[in-house]
Amino acid sequence: MKALQQLIYLAWWFIRARFFGRRKPLQSVVFVTNGCNSTCRHCTRCTHPGEPFFMTYADVERHLDYCYSLGARMLDIEGVQILQWHDGQHTAASLFQLAKQKGFYSTSTMVPASDYAAWQQLQAQVDVLWVSIMGINDCQLLNQLQGASLYMVINAQNYTQLSAVLQFLQEHPGIQQIAFNFHTPFPGTESLALSPTQREQVIHQLIRYKRQGHRIMNSVSGLKNMLSLRFKRHCWICNFAYCDGRRSPQCIDNLQSGICQQCGFSMAGEMNAVFNLHPDTILAGLGIRL
Repeated sequence: MKALQQLIYLAWWFIRARFFGRRKPLQSVVFVTNGCNSTCRHCTRCTHPGEPFFMTYADVERHLDYCYSLGARMLDIEGVQILQWHDGQHTAASLFQLAKQKGFYSTSTMVPASDYAAWQQLQAQVDVLWVSIMGINDCQLLNQLQGASLYMVINAQNYTQLSAVLQFLQEHPGIQQIAFNFHTPFPGTESLALSPTQREQVIHQLIRYKRQGHRIMNSVSGLKNMLSLRFKRHCWICNFAYCDGRRSPQCIDNLQSGICQQCGFSMAGEMNAVFNLHPDTILAGLGIRL
């Protein structure tokens, strides 16, 4: 019954968005800490100088109520130091319990490979767990990984390791799948971006692996969109709440910078493919969340 309820909501959301122009998010991302020292992802937009900053439990609840009121039913709770999040008796596990109490259908989060063992001890009830890797070396920490998925941002330093990473995945059937993004060249990180030739070669390589049966979350239709990046964006499907209290209907605040035209966030390509009714993308999305 629960799965049927979700399918009905998803279908009704899609009909209103696709055919009647309703622009309300389906997924929300809430950053509960600012502890990321990386400069290569949009989540650093919540970074504070100085000491680590953590939302209070009340702050999180207020953001969840707001996101739910917009129509979002999928929730991603993020923060590189999410394992250290606490507020009184509440731990990170409490946040996912709260999300379910609020009525969100599906919850997800991401932890670095180095934190996977600590995450297991937390025993948080999350529907979709992504374990972030930078390359094949991180995979060696995950030999016992079960019931979770891998996530990798492909850049100029690790793109040659794709075959090794996918071979590792093939040898570990307990790992559900792997999702790939591409490095977005935010200021100061341009050297990590793939060249146009490298990007094309990598995407064609991923499409070949996907068609050979490798457990790659990205759909072929979505990957093809990422070849040229010349596709209509539907980034409003996902809204963001940052740990300093800001809210945004898209993943970055300054759309005038031109960075969107170099975006490596593969979900943008997947969103476009969903709106163009590509069956492989629709099935890939349902496979993650249901």
